[in-house]
Amino acid sequence: MAYNDAPTTEFVALVEDAYEHLYDLVYLRTHPLTQQLCHAEIPPKDRAWHFHHLLIDAIDGLDPGDQTPPFSREWRRHRLLVLRYIDGAEPAEIASELAIGVRHYYRERKNALQAIAELLWRDRVQPQPRITKPSQGISQDRLELLRMEAARIGQASRYVQLQEVIQGVEQLLEDLARERGVHLLVTMEGNGSCVRVDRIVLRQILLGLLNELIAQPHMREIHVQTTMKGSSIQLVLSGLVAELGRMGRYSPTAEGNESFSILQELAATQGIALRCLERTQGNGYILEFPNTPPRTVLIVDDNEDVLTLFGRYLAHSSYRVVSARTSIEALDLARTLQPFAITLDIMMPDRDGWDTLQLLTNQPETCHIPIIVCTVLAARDLALSLGAAAFLEKPITEQALLSTLEALA
Repeated sequence: MAYNDAPTTEFVALVEDAYEHLYDLVYLRTHPLTQQLCHAEIPPKDRAWHFHHLLIDAIDGLDPGDQTPPFSREWRRHRLLVLRYIDGAEPAEIASELAIGVRHYYRERKNALQAIAELLWRDRVQPQPRITKPSQGISQDRLELLRMEAARIGQASRYVQLQEVIQGVEQLLEDLARERGVHLLVTMEGNGSCVRVDRIVLRQILLGLLNELIAQPHMREIHVQTTMKGSSIQLVLSGLVAELGRMGRYSPTAEGNESFSILQELAATQGIALRCLERTQGNGYILEFPNTPPRTVLIVDDNEDVLTLFGRYLAHSSYRVVSARTSIEALDLARTLQPFAITLDIMMPDRDGWDTLQLLTNQPETCHIPIIVCTVLAARDLALSLGAAAFLEKPITEQALLSTLEALA
């Protein structure tokens, strides 16, 4: 059978529809593209989950890399897709972050989805000939899913605010839960719990577990609770069912469930202990995370736009941002706060960054603090020779800043 070089209008429309229902696995299970794009050897009950990850991987496939200038066409296209379909941000919020109008946002989204459709059309509808190996059973399929996740996990370790991730997941599942007559009740102990996990992977785990609970017969309420337990944070997902006119609990059904086993193995790659509730506790799951306190980063720059940009870069990480606009203010804050790291601009109005760097590296109170020199000057060798721990040349991307801070850890 011969195919066109470009995707059909119908195919592009189906791709857009699939992304609008990215987190509704029940909808994806019968989506026309699920049959068309997923390999035949994937068991039918796992194809929606596989298709979900295929769509996320397609967004990753448009990532132009760290060397691409921020706000370039390629960068903006990929960032828009991440914000809309992975982070679940609203159009107005995305337009504001990308510094474009809302009408411009819809044009950019259309172009981005066209690019995704072309990628899927080329790689999936018109694949290169390949040798199909005999199916090796469910365990092989599980490994295929985990390999996709492991590739994404290996790109970067991130810290996330647990409450923010839970709220995002709650919003994504709101319509599905309402259709099933299920109430999601979230109770947080504190609001600053920060965990070291890949944000995307954690969302997939929570969506998979909650989707499993929502689909249970007679489910009426799902309680999502976080509590501090010693040096760890526990997240409990517990379901209540309506039976004979009253609310009650029933025994967990996840034992031996293939989907749960995949999520459990995926959680283990992030250092998350995932288990079912005890039979006496009812139907649900417990996730246990190590408790990670936030780390302070002192941003030293006289440019307000840079301070805002770096603050935005670190907003969804474990770092607490403190800003200084002068060298004197930077020295005082460094002594007082003892930050995890300092980013230092060179072109400062009162005292340039070279003097500030030497003062910070030569004083006993601050000499142990890693300093990242950030400047438009091509002065890497000079910065490192004067005691800087790292050097970043402006303009600086979010990934470059986060990767450098992670390396310091």
